Amino acid sequence: MKQAQSKKKHIPYPTGPHATGCMELMTEYSEEGCFARIFYPTNIPSDQLDKYSDKWIPWMPNDTYLKAFSNSLNLPLWIFKYIPPVIGLGPYYIPTISDAPLSDKQQSYPLIIFSHGYAATRFVCSAFCNTLASHGFIVAAIEHRDKSSPITYYYDSPESAEQDKPTWVDYRYFEKPDNTDNYLLKNSQMKIRHRECTKLLNTFFSINAGDSVKNVHKSSFDLKQFNGKIDVNKIIMSGFSFGGATSIYNAYHDPRYHVVILIDCWMFPLKSEPFLNVQQPILFINSHTFQFPANLRLTRQYSYSKGIRRVYTLKNTTHESPTDSPSIYGHWLDLQILKKLNHKTSLHLQSSLAIQFLRDTIGFPTNSDNAQIFIKEHSDDFIEDFISYKKIIKRTIGIFPW
Repeated sequence: MKQAQSKKKHIPYPTGPHATGCMELMTEYSEEGCFARIFYPTNIPSDQLDKYSDKWIPWMPNDTYLKAFSNSLNLPLWIFKYIPPVIGLGPYYIPTISDAPLSDKQQSYPLIIFSHGYAATRFVCSAFCNTLASHGFIVAAIEHRDKSSPITYYYDSPESAEQDKPTWVDYRYFEKPDNTDNYLLKNSQMKIRHRECTKLLNTFFSINAGDSVKNVHKSSFDLKQFNGKIDVNKIIMSGFSFGGATSIYNAYHDPRYHVVILIDCWMFPLKSEPFLNVQQPILFINSHTFQFPANLRLTRQYSYSKGIRRVYTLKNTTHESPTDSPSIYGHWLDLQILKKLNHKTSLHLQSSLAIQFLRDTIGFPTNSDNAQIFIKEHSDDFIEDFISYKKIIKRTIGIFPW
């Protein structure tokens, strides 16, 4: 759908028929509570989003996150803070309407729990989550407190929430990515992530049932709008990179999930786990350069397992392509691929493949014609298989590691 161009710099517009709303959900005055950014459909048509650009939300919430990204990447803060404004790169916004009312055009909506990658946050894959919401899904992008995020936070009291004085949870850095200690760390973090996703899903089930849940994060959105609006028979687990492994683990241990969508899944946290016989349909969407042999061996075990399995690889893409960062900072990974697939195209293709798979498996959305058309028009940009990428070049610099 064509959009009038906002003067604000922004990540790509959502491609579905609904303009989306967005709210922050945080439960409990404790690190053990839930924290997620929720995208959802509104009654506003998507081509009207520019009229609400004053209510769009910043992609980077604040300088604390900016500093944390620089620390986790071992790059000077000035690269992020001062160079983008000099060359006209910031700030960027997410084209979604803060705290807008939930659409009342459907009796209920499927729910997607989305798990972010390593050294990432709840907002790194906002374009993907926002687009799914524009097609009629409620999407809860969790921010994990397992110390895999560059930074996150919670409020330890009503007073700290009122005064916006968060308690920060810092990233846990590692130097030897392939050793046994690192595997044990990542495996334990995956299990923390599982508990967090389970708690978030339980919270949504409680809200759906009409239970009172207090949102300790400042928001004008009334959670009662979700009462009876979650289709409990259409719950989807999705994740990017580390979030992909988290999704497999979640789906195996929780039958409430009906479909699994894996975006460039990083299998390392599962490598010494017994094979998890996931019964739900699984969609694998991969980038061209990330499926190195060790990762691919384990990924294939799951793709070849019994059940509905569908595999796509987007040509000339890298591990950063599913995220928002190329729209803001450009492509920095795998520079040997000189001509990468246009980022807006790769995101649109990724979401179209996901929408079509969901239409085929859970029957929602009821109309996926635009997704089918886009997939057909870009059939030369992907293959229905994996690409084993053997040329690994040591990266001495990169913007994001996910």
